[in-house]
Amino acid sequence: MDGRRGAQLDITADGTWSIPLNGIEDFSVTASKAQLRRLERAWWSYMRTSVAVSWQREDGTLDAWVAGPVMGPPAESKTTATLACRGIGTVFEKRVVLDREPVASPDDPQTALMKSVVSLTGMSLGTIAQEVVKHAVAKVGGTLPIVYGTPRETGSTLNRRNYEGFNLSNNGAWKRLTELTKVRNGPDVMFRPRWNDEGTHLEWVMVNGTAAQPTIAQDWTMDLDTTSTKSPVASVDVKTDAGRIANRVYWTGAGEGAGILARVVQDLSRLDDQMPLLEAVGSTSDSENGDLIRDHAEAELAAARAPVTQISVKIDGADQRCEIGRWHVGDAANLTLGDVWLTVPPGTTAKRIISAKGSWKSAMVDLEFQDDGPVEYEDEEAT
Repeated sequence: MDGRRGAQLDITADGTWSIPLNGIEDFSVTASKAQLRRLERAWWSYMRTSVAVSWQREDGTLDAWVAGPVMGPPAESKTTATLACRGIGTVFEKRVVLDREPVASPDDPQTALMKSVVSLTGMSLGTIAQEVVKHAVAKVGGTLPIVYGTPRETGSTLNRRNYEGFNLSNNGAWKRLTELTKVRNGPDVMFRPRWNDEGTHLEWVMVNGTAAQPTIAQDWTMDLDTTSTKSPVASVDVKTDAGRIANRVYWTGAGEGAGILARVVQDLSRLDDQMPLLEAVGSTSDSENGDLIRDHAEAELAAARAPVTQISVKIDGADQRCEIGRWHVGDAANLTLGDVWLTVPPGTTAKRIISAKGSWKSAMVDLEFQDDGPVEYEDEEAT
């Protein structure tokens, strides 16, 4: 998986794609078996190669839209084969963050490895995320065509993380990246595919938020007016989820049985106006830090204060005002809503694109928006 451009497939309209913010893309492509028979089996074997699907602009240039490893043998009909694929993040689900390679012997106790620590100090959370990726690829057979699109940030007042070698079950690279995105003011992290200037190699650009701006920088802002008949917006739906609301939170940490570390926080003022007691439970099972456990509980209580409103907008991705490739999941967009909604006010506000999905049948794209701004989690120091 070195990024070299390989065979080109003519795919049918049957596949779908989805891109979540701070998540792993899913997509599928269907092609005739005759095309696959002309390729070595390794080209469509699990993790051996990647598939990239690009959007072609009017001038003929290609924007890589989704790309990632093949996830297994194809599903077949008599004449076609469908390849299920995921984004490059799926590789990091099978990488462990360590400061060294293990001793190449099944009988070695790996003492040095168990005592080792990946210590990252004086860095922004986004730079720590980059270091997690660098440790995950600095292994025999671990190289991936990843470049870093966000400048590093260092300073004595910034963050620290320690990842102990003995904590193998919690040191998965994707798990550590996800943790970093979920703290208060934690950075958004995305791996965006792109072709080199010659179109001969594909690389994934890791982009992340910074200490000053947790969201990923953007150089263009999409404007969508849902009230105009001339808009590229085809439909709008609004959903509000109150399932997370709570006024008492229990949070547990490391330990066993009655010795499990626990903290409880509550806001009983929310019991006014006939609101019943609503309890929630969470866990950070690898932490022995009582303050950290309390912080997580307080963060969950803060996040459980109000319902979450999500706005679904279907757009024409071929329209230059919202063309595929000009915007990305994680971008803020200016969204104008009318006065027909009960749960969102009318007017133009910035909303964050938290997911996008579509199919190869057309250029129509389903976007999901939430209010722009950082997720309210407490920051943490790894122990």
